[in-house]
Amino acid sequence: AEKAACAILAGMPVITKPATSSAMVTERCVEILVEAGAFPAGVFQFIAGGTGDLISRLGAQDVLAFTGSADTALRLRSAENLLSTNARVNLEADSLNAAVLGGDVEEGSETWDLFLRDVAREITQKSGQKCTAVRRVFVPNDRVDAVIESLSDALSSVVVGDPSEGTVNMGPLATRQQLEDAVAGVAKLAAEGAIVHGSGERVDGVGAEPGRGYFFAPTLVRAHDGMTAEAIHRHEVFGPCATVIGYDGTPGMAAQLVARADGTLVTSLYSDDLEAVESYMAAGGCYTGRLYLGSEKMAEQAPGSGIALPQSLHGGPGRAGGGAELGGRDGLRLYMQRVALQGSRPMIDRIFGANE
Repeated sequence: AEKAACAILAGMPVITKPATSSAMVTERCVEILVEAGAFPAGVFQFIAGGTGDLISRLGAQDVLAFTGSADTALRLRSAENLLSTNARVNLEADSLNAAVLGGDVEEGSETWDLFLRDVAREITQKSGQKCTAVRRVFVPNDRVDAVIESLSDALSSVVVGDPSEGTVNMGPLATRQQLEDAVAGVAKLAAEGAIVHGSGERVDGVGAEPGRGYFFAPTLVRAHDGMTAEAIHRHEVFGPCATVIGYDGTPGMAAQLVARADGTLVTSLYSDDLEAVESYMAAGGCYTGRLYLGSEKMAEQAPGSGIALPQSLHGGPGRAGGGAELGGRDGLRLYMQRVALQGSRPMIDRIFGANE
């Protein structure tokens, strides 16, 4: 939605192609917008199926904006015509977003409670099927057990099942393939640690027939060693799953571990120590598109790291795609071409209507 909004505001027509699994929902949303007259004629087009050779027809005046896996993003970025025409490409890809508990945060403090609330929500919201979900949780070594216990308690209250049931607060994964990928992905993570909450397997959902539905309960994995682990920093389980990773409590070590993912959309740091926050920003700020700072002073009104505010940059370096969206007026620049005018003053004034 933010891609289309920025493009249309910049004056560029849009052709949108959703994932096949969500095409029916997207089609209905588009129908509602068209019926409401939200778009001028010809500004917005919707493709529900395959795109054929559409990508090969894009040229220098076009923009390709993509959200999806890093593998697909690489194939798109490498398309011959996009390279030869220097067409603009904006990618939002896999992101092993991190939540970091600062070394100064004590159990039971407001910042501690904020950290737990945010992480539990960002693991389970939309069943973990969102680009800004928390995938890695970094905790000082002496507080790992307490964090796992508290997060497990919070996740135990999540009722998985048919969303139409009043008691359910987390629905299924979108497709059978996604469920299979989640099960396989948790197994990869567990090979470098241990499952400490959940089963990592399909579960029956409340209000659904036994054996039906792609239900997957919230899952926590505890890493054995964050420094030597590979899959934990490279493989994203696109579902309600996160890995808890111990570290020595210093900003430098936290930044080093977060950077192992080679770029994230968002990293959240929870600390009331201004010096530690500054140290982390200096060491780790370049590895993320957005740094969310949780603290005691914002505990009561914190929006959470998963919300991509329109005034903030949405995008991230490296593995996260290297793209940039939103950010106020900056979000429109991808879809516009800057032109420098050089000429006589009367001519320039006439072009810009200075005398009108």
